[in-house]
Amino acid sequence: MFIQQRERYLEEYFGDFIKNSKKNMISIQKHEYIAFEDFQTSNIYVVSSGVVKLSTFLCNGNEFNIKVVTDGSIVTLLEDENSSIVNNPYSICALSETAEILLLDRLDFWNNVKHNQILNEYVRAYYRKNLNFQIRKTCALTSNGKLGAVCELLNELQLSFGQTIEKGTLINLNISNEELAKFCGIYNASSFNRILRKLRELNILETYSNKILIKDLESLVDFTK
Repeated sequence: MFIQQRERYLEEYFGDFIKNSKKNMISIQKHEYIAFEDFQTSNIYVVSSGVVKLSTFLCNGNEFNIKVVTDGSIVTLLEDENSSIVNNPYSICALSETAEILLLDRLDFWNNVKHNQILNEYVRAYYRKNLNFQIRKTCALTSNGKLGAVCELLNELQLSFGQTIEKGTLINLNISNEELAKFCGIYNASSFNRILRKLRELNILETYSNKILIKDLESLVDFTK
């Protein structure tokens, strides 16, 4: 309980920090990219409103989606604190109808981190959270096949976008099956739809208002282990 309270406090503190920071704001439309992988930038990106995805383009030209990021969250890994310009590690694209991105000067931000104990704690927690996310995602992709990868993705999405309703947990996010499949390394629409059909047959999920409703979260998580 204390850990969760501390996490909420750090997130609220960071939210207040960015409100009072010198920043630029960029607005992008759905499916519009604000940056591409290896794009050089002198800024740190923070989502002010909307939903964006982080992705990378593979050698075969396929796009592999890595993560969904929403309001108040840093978009990319921060890289080192001494470089004024770095290569962006991911491509960044809007998933919501519109998204607003704050641009924070890198060196100014890291200078604040060095002199602000609470902000420093937030950044350390950010790295731990991202490391845990990447470990879980790698395990899901390599250990449990496509089914495990899909179940891990749905579990991650319900943690961020889950809305409790009478029948279960609704993932309140407008996103196509094609985009969801790219998070799991699946580029055949029929393969992804076949996995969803299997989960429906097991009574683990169903579609609800064109969104995914998880009816049996415990069984879903079992497929990620």
